[in-house]
Amino acid sequence: MVKNDMWYGDSYKDADAIDIIFYPNSGEYRGNIYINGKFVGDYSCKDSVELEKKFSQLSFNWGE
Repeated sequence: MVKNDMWYGDSYKDADAIDIIFYPNSGEYRGNIYINGKFVGDYSCKDSVELEKKFSQLSFNWGE
């Protein structure tokens, strides 16, 4: 499950970028959500597959 916190009432579906940081001590991915280069929210989740599903409008490159 991805937990979103959208600060200004925007939809996460409008996000055009996110940053991703993995915190190994808690086993969570966390980051900010961007629309047009501006911070509009943040998220946290434990599963990278769920993160990709939630932000399906984005392309993910996990270092391949």
